[in-house]
Amino acid sequence: MTADVMAAGGDIRLERLTALADRAAALSALEEIFFASTSRTEFASDADRAAFLSTWTGWFVAEAPRDIWMAVAADGLVVGYLTGCKDSAGSVELAQRIPKYEVFADHFAAYPAHFHVNVRPGWRQHGLGRQLVDRFAEDCRADGLSGVHLVTAVFARNVEFYQRAGFTDACQRGPLLFLGRRLNP
Repeated sequence: MTADVMAAGGDIRLERLTALADRAAALSALEEIFFASTSRTEFASDADRAAFLSTWTGWFVAEAPRDIWMAVAADGLVVGYLTGCKDSAGSVELAQRIPKYEVFADHFAAYPAHFHVNVRPGWRQHGLGRQLVDRFAEDCRADGLSGVHLVTAVFARNVEFYQRAGFTDACQRGPLLFLGRRLNP
């Protein structure tokens, strides 16, 4: 399935990772965008860097590749991605990988799906992140899920972005902020 959207940079296609002809190139782009977006910039070794990437993206690539959405520019450049999980409560291995995953487990029944989204520098502030989030939310709604959530830092600059995208149900625990968006009334 593909969705076409317009952005300031031109035509953008939203495609599932599994629908892309060159999956290796798409995953390479995902890695590039991930490291351009993360606040961690130093690693003791290449193995440490690879382990960090695996912590945050490895489960999604191996277990839920159909729930990875890629934003692809007209020239084929991957300009953003969203990694999603539609069953937060049932994803035991993911809970073992991601630090503090269980902190908001009591909200997983109402908001079973969650995601991580990143956009390539130079392509931000053009609505691509919102398009990816909305596409994943539509996909979750079509599957009958009641809600989708994310976890971020209380004072992160992305909080307002998510609130504008309909993530209005909030719960703070320590420095972490749970934001939920209801999908079905």
